[in-house]
Amino acid sequence: MSEADSPDGMTESQRRKRSKGAYETVIHTIEFNSGRVQPPLAKQPSVIGSLHAAGYGSYGLDSLHSTIVACCESGDLFRAKDAKADPRLGINNEQRLVEKIESNLSYDSDPRTDVIGLANQRIAFLRGDRDT
Repeated sequence: MSEADSPDGMTESQRRKRSKGAYETVIHTIEFNSGRVQPPLAKQPSVIGSLHAAGYGSYGLDSLHSTIVACCESGDLFRAKDAKADPRLGINNEQRLVEKIESNLSYDSDPRTDVIGLANQRIAFLRGDRDT
């Protein structure tokens, strides 16, 4: 089967471009949905909802979940469960996490300390403190 005959009608180059766009959009969406008035880690269902609202719903839930997994496996994002067992997604970068915690603490009079704790654990991990 040639690229032109592929089931989705897309060439391999088109699929790669679409995947790269989705990957970058997932990271941007998590950046946008965390920090300041929001906890430093974004709720995964909120991220999926934002992606659907932005027009990425046509990719399908499986594809969006696969993109999130790829972002985590490549080290750009990490996933954790908060105290309510909700999946959270965060930028896997020490400085960005510190900035998100600080901005959240300055904007929110009642911050989610459990989510801040998860971000602090990740910061410790990224700094090399494997005992936390």
